[in-house]
Amino acid sequence: MNYALNIMFDDKDLLDIYDAKQSVTLIKQTFSTTSNNSSVAWVTFNPFEINNVNWEENYTVYASTTQVQNGASILKSSYTDAVDGFVYNFGSGVFLKNPNLSTDADSYEIINTTNGKLTFGLAQDVKVNGNSVQAAPINAATVLAGQNAIFTPLEKVQILLQSNVQDGLVLTSVSSQIFTATLGNGVNSVSVKYNGLTGQFVQV
Repeated sequence: MNYALNIMFDDKDLLDIYDAKQSVTLIKQTFSTTSNNSSVAWVTFNPFEINNVNWEENYTVYASTTQVQNGASILKSSYTDAVDGFVYNFGSGVFLKNPNLSTDADSYEIINTTNGKLTFGLAQDVKVNGNSVQAAPINAATVLAGQNAIFTPLEKVQILLQSNVQDGLVLTSVSSQIFTATLGNGVNSVSVKYNGLTGQFVQV
């Protein structure tokens, strides 16, 4: 399934946004069995009047040595394309499918077979205004040695404005109002416009 977001701005609002040194930030929501699952800035960009964001419903599992904390920038150490319903063992620096285990459809499970804690999560390709970003992290969770985590991506994308942000940044707090675009179940495209008077994105 292909999905699209169309995000629009008026000229005067763009001038204010650039003057405030803010960027459009998109956060994809993900359910996890781990209690420390954190949101990550999936993609950030300086906006035009009309912005198009496109992605396919394909996911990657990744491992990182970056510690999950607010303001940390996730650097992927290893990653591989993943298929939902499968379990992936991580060890010796690579992900391998576990042939003896499975998980729920639409979910992805990883098992940390190393002897140390690592950060794991899902990542996804995205295209913004024609520019492609490969395997951009959408969440981050600490998984201890010998433990597992199950990630279930949701086709819900939070749209907000944020300063001092970049792709892959762990966000535990945001300063602006959030609009949540809900896709799936027959909805593959959502269009929103920013209202500078209220500081809100409104679906159009």
